[in-house]
This record gives sequence, C-alpha cells and structure tokens, in this order.
Amino acid sequence: ANYLVLKSMVAHWEKKYNDALALEEIPDDEGINFLAQLYTGDPKRYLPDPPIIFRLNEVSRIVVMAQKMCAAFVAEAELFDDLPAEVKFVEQALGIQGGTALRQFMLEDFCPANNVDGASLREGLKRLYQQMFNMQIDPYGDLTMTLWNLCVATSVGTEEARDPYEEYIANVRGTKYENNPGFFQTYTFNHDKNSLVRFLDSAKVIEKGTAGSAEDVGRQIQGEAFQLLGFDFGGGDKGAEKEVVVEEKDYQVPEDRAIGRPHMMGWLDLLGDDEELMGGKDDKEEAFEADKWEEVKS
Repeated sequence: ANYLVLKSMVAHWEKKYNDALALEEIPDDEGINFLAQLYTGDPKRYLPDPPIIFRLNEVSRIVVMAQKMCAAFVAEAELFDDLPAEVKFVEQALGIQGGTALRQFMLEDFCPANNVDGASLREGLKRLYQQMFNMQIDPYGDLTMTLWNLCVATSVGTEEARDPYEEYIANVRGTKYENNPGFFQTYTFNHDKNSLVRFLDSAKVIEKGTAGSAEDVGRQIQGEAFQLLGFDFGGGDKGAEKEVVVEEKDYQVPEDRAIGRPHMMGWLDLLGDDEELMGGKDDKEEAFEADKWEEVKS
C-alpha cells in the first residue's frame, strides 16, 4: 500500500509536470492555441486565487522530490522484494519502451525470476487495476490509467486480448444488425406543437450585429413565446379569442437533428394505450404480485 501511494504521487505530479511543460510551449494568442490552453491541465488555475500548484518551476521541484521518495522505497530490498509480483512488475515495466520489448521482458526475464507465469501475472495486473479503479480519481487516477495500459499491452497476442463485447460497443461499420449487432435504431417523433423540442427547432440564432430594431427582436421573442406557451403575452385582441381546431400535420424534423433517421416508426403503437401507460390491457389499476401476499400466522 505504501508503494502504491508513492507511485500514485509520482504519476500525479508527472502528469502535472507534463501539463505545465505543454502550457509553456503553447503560444499565447487567441484562436486554436487559446483552446489548447483551456483543455490542458487543471482548469482551477483560472480561479482568482488558484488553490492548486500548476506553475512549471514549482511542479518540477515537487515531481523530483516525489520520484526520489519512490526510488528510496524501491532501493530498500526488504520493503520492495516483499511486494506482490504484479506490483514489482509495474515498477520495472514502466521503464521499458515499446509493447514488444515489454512482453519479451515479462516472459523471458521477469516471470522466471519471480516464479510466476504470464497468465497469472496478467491476472494480477487486472486485479490491481480494478482495485485502483475503485479509489478516488485524485490522486490515483493517473496511475490507474497507466495500469490499464499495461494490462492491454501485456495481453496482446493472447486469448485475453479478445473482447467479446467490442463488436457491440465499439462497432461503427454499419447501421444494420447484419454488420453491427450492437446497433440501436432510433427515430424522430411528432412532438406536440407547443413542445420545447419544436420551440428549440424553430428558434433563430441572432448573430451579433444582425438583431435589427427593437420591434423586430420583440416580435421574434413574442412569436417564440406564443409557440412555446400557447398564448400571446404581447397584448393581442382579446375579444377575438376563439379556439380554432386545426388538423395537425406530421412534424417536419430539421435535417441537422434528424441526421437521416426515420420518422415515426411507431414501435409504441404495438402496445395499446393502457399497456403503454399502465402496463395492462384493462382500465383497472395494474395489480402486483406483492399485493396478494398474506401474512403468515404462526
């Protein structure tokens, strides 16, 4: 546990160091470089009084001390040699570049020296990853991702590398069951005339400098509110209020939201109204088996 805490601290501050180094190399200007600055590192550094350490000169000193503390633990054979094989493998494997070299080291050097076979070591790595996955992200998240990468790299070329769920959750080859068994068909609906969906579909984006006069803006807001709420708050002719029944046509979904999906396939129409709302075919309230239970008297 002590080693994992130290190694997590090293991984955590090495990530902060890499982020700080990347920020130093990104040109300070507007545009794509500004966006790169935003998604690099901890966003809490933009707070008025940042509660984090993020500057390169500060982070570099901390990461060096963290590496020295972890190295001191590893140098103590009485402590390090007592660790499980998968934990010792992590320390030695992180210094190897390339997946082929890593697997060769594991099978030819590490496994014979530690009296463990490759399958057992891979199982131990996955168990260790799962244990670390259950820990809090800060500061254990960086080491957890490193462990997952080791699990993937050491499993290449084995039966364990096959993921039976991959063709279901990571298949983008087709939109039919024949070539994508995980594909889930969706379709668009005839949303109500005063629904929020229709309101958002028809709302116009007013670009800067093109809003027009105050009357035009007021007219647009009034029209959108009427569509959403169903009444005119702009002071229309109240004496002319009269409900007019108009047959509602199928709603034409905008292409940017339909994205080629079919419209109103009617899957729920296979159920009756009562089944859809209550789960039963009769007008009676649905009865549950638990309602029929009786107390057993001793």
